[in-house]
Amino acid sequence: MTTIEEVRAIKAHYDNHREWHDLARGNGNLGDGYYTFVGTEPANLDIGFPEACRRMTRYLGTLGQLDTRSIVLDMGCGEGTPAITMAKQFGCKVVGVDVSENNIASARKFLSEESSTLNVQFHEGNFFDMPARVQHEMFTHVWAQVSFFHTHAHLRRCIDVAASMLKSGGTFILVDYCGPRHPVFTRDTSKSAPDMNEYIQTVKDAGFNILVQEDASRHFLAGTTFLRKIAGEEKNTVEINFYDGRISSIKEKLIGMVIIVAQKK
Repeated sequence: MTTIEEVRAIKAHYDNHREWHDLARGNGNLGDGYYTFVGTEPANLDIGFPEACRRMTRYLGTLGQLDTRSIVLDMGCGEGTPAITMAKQFGCKVVGVDVSENNIASARKFLSEESSTLNVQFHEGNFFDMPARVQHEMFTHVWAQVSFFHTHAHLRRCIDVAASMLKSGGTFILVDYCGPRHPVFTRDTSKSAPDMNEYIQTVKDAGFNILVQEDASRHFLAGTTFLRKIAGEEKNTVEINFYDGRISSIKEKLIGMVIIVAQKK
């Protein structure tokens, strides 16, 4: 189970970087983007990071076949942009859960600025201690958009929770960072993360059939390159060094990003 210290660290990760996140990534966007490539080069970095993140959400929703009948649990919903985007795009019901009260407050604020017809709820809660209102609902889809990397030490349990919340035959949709090096602490070799094959095998071992598996590392690199550009323009030395390290680690295949769509047996 996650410790109190781990939960505090996850909250601090967002609360301490909120100003930078909002500047570089756009309000409500705490994930990574999906880009169009010509050969090996991204052709549309100029769309900006928020739109790239919305493109990732729409791409994942299409892979997972979301529609108006879908009831989606968004595990680690952040500031709510993916949940709002999928509700607008596919007409589905979305219930978002996040451990950060500040993220949930932002998500509810952004939701209040949208059409009242959207069927979206946000609740503060731990993956391993879901709010009661969430526990009693069975979902057609469970969604994790760059949220499980905070709890890689408990990855199998996270996926077990996802399985427990799904109806039989339900769909698990995930995009996440993978190792072998931990994607946040790119210079700390004492920390590790499951590599892509280990990640896929863990999903299989939790009782899922893999429908889609995709190496999304080139999208990760494109988005990181864009954020590094903004850091340079802002002369933010801390973020420049961080993104330089991350770009190097992606190119060296020490970190990457994986997309998985799987069906509960």
